Amino acid sequence: MIKKPLSIIAVLIGVLTTSNALSEEESLTFSGFGALATASSDSSNYEFRHDRSQAESAKKDGFAFKPLSALGVQLNFNFSSDLDFVGQFVYRDQDRQTIDTITQMAFLRYEITPSWHVRAGRLAADIFHFSDTRDVAIAYPWVKVPTEVYGIVPARSFDGADISFLKPYRNFNVQLKAFWGEGESDFTSNDYSPIKFNNIRSLGIEFVAFDWSIALKHTLTEAKNDNADSALIVGAVAQLQPLWSGATAFADSLSFSGASIHYTSLYANRHFGKWELSGEFSHIDSSSIALRHSYNGFVNLSYLFGAHTFYGLYSFADTDSYFLMQEQPDFPLSANTAQLATLVEEAANSLAHRQHTFSVGWRWDLQENLALKAQIERTDIEARGSGLRARDGLVVNGEEGVVHTLLLALNFSF
Repeated sequence: MIKKPLSIIAVLIGVLTTSNALSEEESLTFSGFGALATASSDSSNYEFRHDRSQAESAKKDGFAFKPLSALGVQLNFNFSSDLDFVGQFVYRDQDRQTIDTITQMAFLRYEITPSWHVRAGRLAADIFHFSDTRDVAIAYPWVKVPTEVYGIVPARSFDGADISFLKPYRNFNVQLKAFWGEGESDFTSNDYSPIKFNNIRSLGIEFVAFDWSIALKHTLTEAKNDNADSALIVGAVAQLQPLWSGATAFADSLSFSGASIHYTSLYANRHFGKWELSGEFSHIDSSSIALRHSYNGFVNLSYLFGAHTFYGLYSFADTDSYFLMQEQPDFPLSANTAQLATLVEEAANSLAHRQHTFSVGWRWDLQENLALKAQIERTDIEARGSGLRARDGLVVNGEEGVVHTLLLALNFSF
């Protein structure tokens, strides 16, 4: 288990101060949020899942509640006017349920000046626009954030510290934020085998006005290890060295261990009266074959009519497929290595997502803190591009597919 000293300190301070906070009710506040949601798919080959960390999926002709349902609690304790503690704990479907995994945020926040703020502990992974509200579904119109953008990186939080600066201008505000830390992300649904990330560095700038906003974020990190399945494949490739002089170098390029990863995200939205146009676009790349450059994004158009919001959403994920014999024509392919060659392509294409989704949906705000949502999706999946779906079989299959998904949710806050 990776050590997380900053988050542990923050949690301990929060726990130790709770007894004192109970006698000062004005200093301690509780809130919460949740979703009772279900999904149903018409495909048994490309089943729906919210992100890559989930084992539960929506099977054909059935309804699954685990992929989308969640319950969260948040507490805020003010030590003083310029120092407070924030803790957020979310129970949702994931491979392992412990106090560590359900703790999404646990940090101390200090206001140096009205413009400068510092936070330390467990923080939301600030690589997306909806990082802070990813699990708070009542905060956005859709049943879920677009899988093509948010489902690829299932990590919700990292341990470290950030510093932010806010500068108001006449017509808009500018915020700069820098983060450094570490964390882990689970890229497997078969067992708990997380990939750990060191030296995460993120820098973002955001422009916010009354009816528009633009945010640009860039993140660099280094993967510390492979998951269990990838490690076995990398080791088997390295053992081909007596047969193939390039085996060791190719195994190193296939491994996540020591790989540098780049993530860039651009978000923008604009209000036109009752209409809202928004979108987020990202680019992912790494020094490992297992995570080649990928373009991802979504565009959303919403219309507000009283207590009802109607929306249309287009999202996509596009990564080049990997063909072993095209990239490595000297690979010693034979009857003895054919299975290994398939596994290599499986590992290289596991994060090669090639799909695009058209969605239409409706949100009905029954109360200020209660919303009913319905969403229908059509997802076109290209050959060797089904990594975001819960598949029945290998990702290296050459078949294209179309799948329809029905999503229903009751979102609430308290």
